[in-house]
Amino acid sequence: MDAMTVFILSAAETGRAFGLDLQTAIQIAMILFNVCILAAVLSKILYKPVQDFLKKRAEKIAGQLSRAEEDMNKAAELKSQYEASLKDIESERLEILETARRAAAEQSKEVLIDARKEADLLRERASVDIKNEQEHVKEQLRVHIIDVAAIMAEKLVSYTIDKETQDRLFEETLKELEEAAWPN
Repeated sequence: MDAMTVFILSAAETGRAFGLDLQTAIQIAMILFNVCILAAVLSKILYKPVQDFLKKRAEKIAGQLSRAEEDMNKAAELKSQYEASLKDIESERLEILETARRAAAEQSKEVLIDARKEADLLRERASVDIKNEQEHVKEQLRVHIIDVAAIMAEKLVSYTIDKETQDRLFEETLKELEEAAWPN
Protein backbone atom coordinates (compact mmCIF):
# COMPACT_ATOMS: atom_id res chain seq x y z
CA MET A 1 0.00 0.00 0.00
CA ASP A 2 1.08 3.44 -0.51
CA ALA A 3 1.79 6.00 2.20
CA MET A 4 -1.39 7.96 1.73
CA THR A 5 -3.57 4.94 2.10
CA VAL A 6 -1.72 3.91 5.30
CA PHE A 7 -2.14 7.41 6.73
CA ILE A 8 -5.84 7.47 5.97
CA LEU A 9 -6.36 3.98 7.48
CA SER A 10 -4.40 4.87 10.64
CA ALA A 11 -6.32 8.09 11.00
CA ALA A 12 -9.54 6.20 10.58
CA GLU A 13 -8.57 3.79 13.45
CA THR A 14 -7.74 6.54 15.87
CA GLY A 15 -10.54 8.75 14.73
CA ARG A 16 -8.51 11.77 13.78
CA ALA A 17 -6.78 12.94 10.54
CA PHE A 18 -3.85 14.72 12.14
CA GLY A 19 -2.63 13.96 15.58
CA LEU A 20 -0.37 16.37 17.39
CA ASP A 21 1.36 14.06 19.76
CA LEU A 22 4.92 13.68 21.00
CA GLN A 23 5.95 11.46 18.11
CA THR A 24 4.78 14.05 15.54
CA ALA A 25 6.57 16.86 17.40
CA ILE A 26 9.81 14.81 17.48
CA GLN A 27 9.50 14.11 13.76
CA ILE A 28 8.91 17.79 13.02
CA ALA A 29 11.89 18.77 15.21
CA MET A 30 14.08 16.21 13.43
CA ILE A 31 12.99 17.49 10.04
CA LEU A 32 13.68 21.09 11.08
CA PHE A 33 17.07 20.07 12.52
CA ASN A 34 17.95 18.25 9.27
CA VAL A 35 16.83 21.27 7.22
CA CYS A 36 18.99 23.59 9.35
CA ILE A 37 22.02 21.32 9.03
CA LEU A 38 21.40 20.98 5.29
CA ALA A 39 21.03 24.76 4.97
CA ALA A 40 24.23 25.34 6.96
CA VAL A 41 26.21 22.79 4.94
CA LEU A 42 24.84 24.07 1.65
CA SER A 43 25.50 27.66 2.64
CA LYS A 44 29.09 26.76 3.62
CA ILE A 45 29.59 24.86 0.37
CA LEU A 46 27.54 26.99 -2.03
CA TYR A 47 27.60 30.49 -0.48
CA LYS A 48 30.94 31.58 -1.90
CA PRO A 49 30.40 30.16 -5.43
CA VAL A 50 26.88 31.62 -5.55
CA GLN A 51 28.20 34.96 -4.25
CA ASP A 52 30.97 34.89 -6.87
CA PHE A 53 28.47 33.98 -9.57
CA LEU A 54 26.10 36.78 -8.50
CA LYS A 55 29.02 39.22 -8.24
CA LYS A 56 30.26 38.31 -11.73
CA ARG A 57 26.74 38.60 -13.08
CA ALA A 58 26.28 41.98 -11.41
CA GLU A 59 29.64 43.15 -12.82
CA LYS A 60 28.68 41.86 -16.27
CA ILE A 61 25.33 43.66 -16.10
CA ALA A 62 27.04 46.83 -14.83
CA GLY A 63 29.55 46.56 -17.70
CA GLN A 64 26.75 46.11 -20.20
CA LEU A 65 24.91 49.07 -18.69
CA SER A 66 28.04 51.24 -18.84
CA ARG A 67 28.67 50.14 -22.45
CA ALA A 68 25.03 50.84 -23.26
CA GLU A 69 25.37 54.27 -21.66
CA GLU A 70 28.57 54.94 -23.62
CA ASP A 71 26.84 53.80 -26.79
CA MET A 72 23.90 56.07 -25.99
CA ASN A 73 26.32 58.97 -25.43
CA LYS A 74 28.10 58.21 -28.70
CA ALA A 75 24.74 57.93 -30.46
CA ALA A 76 23.63 61.25 -28.98
CA GLU A 77 26.91 62.83 -30.07
CA LEU A 78 26.55 61.38 -33.58
CA LYS A 79 22.97 62.56 -33.66
CA SER A 80 24.02 66.09 -32.74
CA GLN A 81 26.77 65.96 -35.38
CA TYR A 82 24.28 64.76 -38.00
CA GLU A 83 21.82 67.45 -36.99
CA ALA A 84 24.57 70.06 -37.28
CA SER A 85 25.52 68.61 -40.67
CA LEU A 86 21.90 68.74 -41.75
CA LYS A 87 21.69 72.38 -40.67
CA ASP A 88 24.89 73.12 -42.61
CA ILE A 89 23.53 71.28 -45.63
CA GLU A 90 20.25 73.18 -45.36
CA SER A 91 22.04 76.52 -45.18
CA GLU A 92 24.29 75.50 -48.07
CA ARG A 93 21.22 74.43 -50.07
CA LEU A 94 19.58 77.79 -49.43
CA GLU A 95 22.77 79.58 -50.43
CA ILE A 96 23.02 77.56 -53.65
CA LEU A 97 19.38 78.28 -54.43
CA GLU A 98 19.90 81.99 -53.84
CA THR A 99 22.99 81.97 -56.07
CA ALA A 100 21.06 80.14 -58.77
CA ARG A 101 18.20 82.65 -58.50
CA ARG A 102 20.63 85.55 -58.84
CA ALA A 103 22.33 83.91 -61.82
CA ALA A 104 18.95 83.25 -63.45
CA ALA A 105 17.94 86.88 -62.89
CA GLU A 106 21.21 88.07 -64.46
CA GLN A 107 20.76 85.73 -67.41
CA SER A 108 17.19 86.89 -67.92
CA LYS A 109 18.38 90.52 -67.87
CA GLU A 110 21.09 89.70 -70.41
CA VAL A 111 18.60 87.83 -72.60
CA LEU A 112 16.22 90.81 -72.45
CA ILE A 113 19.02 93.23 -73.33
CA ASP A 114 20.13 91.00 -76.23
CA ALA A 115 16.53 90.64 -77.38
CA ARG A 116 16.05 94.42 -77.30
CA LYS A 117 19.28 94.95 -79.23
CA GLU A 118 18.23 92.36 -81.79
CA ALA A 119 14.75 93.88 -82.04
CA ASP A 120 16.30 97.34 -82.59
CA LEU A 121 18.62 95.90 -85.22
CA LEU A 122 15.70 94.18 -86.92
CA ARG A 123 13.73 97.45 -86.84
CA GLU A 124 16.68 99.30 -88.40
CA ARG A 125 17.08 96.63 -91.08
CA ALA A 126 13.34 96.65 -91.72
CA SER A 127 13.41 100.44 -91.99
CA VAL A 128 16.31 100.29 -94.45
CA ASP A 129 14.57 97.53 -96.39
CA ILE A 130 11.35 99.54 -96.46
CA LYS A 131 13.22 102.63 -97.71
CA ASN A 132 15.00 100.54 -100.34
CA GLU A 133 11.73 98.95 -101.36
CA GLN A 134 10.07 102.40 -101.55
CA GLU A 135 12.93 103.65 -103.74
CA HIS A 136 12.67 100.55 -105.91
CA VAL A 137 8.89 100.96 -106.22
CA LYS A 138 9.33 104.68 -106.99
CA GLU A 139 11.88 103.79 -109.65
CA GLN A 140 9.58 101.14 -111.14
CA LEU A 141 6.68 103.56 -111.00
CA ARG A 142 8.80 106.27 -112.70
CA VAL A 143 9.87 103.81 -115.39
CA HIS A 144 6.29 102.66 -115.79
CA ILE A 145 5.05 106.27 -116.02
CA ILE A 146 7.75 107.01 -118.59
CA ASP A 147 6.73 103.92 -120.57
CA VAL A 148 3.07 104.90 -120.39
CA ALA A 149 3.94 108.48 -121.32
CA ALA A 150 6.09 107.22 -124.18
CA ILE A 151 3.29 104.99 -125.40
CA MET A 152 0.82 107.84 -125.10
CA ALA A 153 3.23 110.22 -126.83
CA GLU A 154 3.84 107.68 -129.57
CA LYS A 155 0.15 107.26 -130.13
CA LEU A 156 -0.35 111.04 -130.08
CA VAL A 157 2.58 111.65 -132.37
CA SER A 158 1.58 108.86 -134.74
CA TYR A 159 -1.81 110.50 -135.19
CA THR A 160 -0.46 114.05 -135.58
CA ILE A 161 2.89 113.61 -137.34
CA ASP A 162 3.35 112.06 -140.69
CA LYS A 163 6.06 109.63 -141.62
CA GLU A 164 8.50 112.14 -143.02
CA THR A 165 8.38 114.43 -139.99
CA GLN A 166 8.77 111.47 -137.74
CA ASP A 167 11.93 110.32 -139.52
CA ARG A 168 13.38 113.84 -139.42
CA LEU A 169 12.71 114.17 -135.64
CA PHE A 170 14.25 110.74 -135.11
CA GLU A 171 17.40 111.76 -136.94
CA GLU A 172 17.71 115.00 -134.97
CA THR A 173 17.26 113.24 -131.66
CA LEU A 174 19.81 110.64 -132.67
CA LYS A 175 22.36 113.36 -133.51
CA GLU A 176 21.74 115.08 -130.18
CA LEU A 177 22.23 111.83 -128.32
CA GLU A 178 25.46 111.10 -130.18
CA GLU A 179 26.81 114.52 -129.38
CA ALA A 180 25.83 114.27 -125.70
CA ALA A 181 27.17 110.73 -125.31
CA TRP A 182 30.44 111.15 -127.23
CA PRO A 183 31.81 114.61 -126.63
CA ASN A 184 34.91 115.46 -128.72
